[in-house]
Amino acid sequence: MSTTTRPDDLPQGVSLEDLHGTPALVVDIPACSAVIHLDGAHLTSWVPEGEDDVVWTSPDAVYAEGEAIRGGIPLIGPWFGPGRDGRTSPAHGWLRTARWELVSGEHFHGWADEDADVVHSDSVAITLGLEGADPSGSGITAQAQFVIGADHLQVHLEVTAGSEGLELESALHTYLSVGDVTATRFTGLADSRYLDNLRDLAPTEQQGEPVIDGPVDRVYEVASPVTVHDPVLERDIVVTPHGSSRTVLWNPWSDGAAHMDDMPLDAWRQFVCVETAVNKDGFVSLAPGETHCLKARYEISRA
Repeated sequence: MSTTTRPDDLPQGVSLEDLHGTPALVVDIPACSAVIHLDGAHLTSWVPEGEDDVVWTSPDAVYAEGEAIRGGIPLIGPWFGPGRDGRTSPAHGWLRTARWELVSGEHFHGWADEDADVVHSDSVAITLGLEGADPSGSGITAQAQFVIGADHLQVHLEVTAGSEGLELESALHTYLSVGDVTATRFTGLADSRYLDNLRDLAPTEQQGEPVIDGPVDRVYEVASPVTVHDPVLERDIVVTPHGSSRTVLWNPWSDGAAHMDDMPLDAWRQFVCVETAVNKDGFVSLAPGETHCLKARYEISRA
């Protein structure tokens, strides 16, 4: 694994900059712009050409080594929340607070698919790696790849067990930016089972598609695409998962936001988390040295 983060190793359109006092990779190509912080391998912005930011990041987010950034796409693992035993800390594991290293970066210019009448936009692929950060000493490692373009964003999170087996929970805890979460509608969650984290993980059946009219913290038994319909920003966001077993839907509402120092009181209206996950009873068992890859593809369409 390369441990260098020298600016001259980065592809055209990608630079290493100091943002909020911490190192971040800034993507600025004709197709889009994006920001990935090395702390947590944390993408905090993706703005396709002509679009509003697709992900929401809190204006009060804390940026410091060892701190979790509120918003964007936190990489969660090797456990979710307090872990399956309900007592593991820190919450959501240590992947999101460790400082990752640049492995590679590449800029792909537009190209035509010979087998289909499709022209692919410019995109950048950035890979970050994490070694030597496992506090358990078993040697768990991780790698994250971001493929960033105008028509899609792909995030891959690979977690490799160390010298011991691992009951892995991981997630892409994506904060999607919306005009007003109370007006947002969904496709892909209807008539599925979920665990309700606001009712001690009570098993529940979803009747129709969910509506955000209060705090929501649900782990759906859904591993297929989910579409977020946003009538305020007049766009749809499609989240297509791979390697997942669950989809988490989360919004803290006003009551939850009031207890978060890194979020303005009214900010809960501006996002909804649709998380690609393997967690709770949908965890993945890994043998020593075995790898699991969790992926999500995000696409925008206009009504």
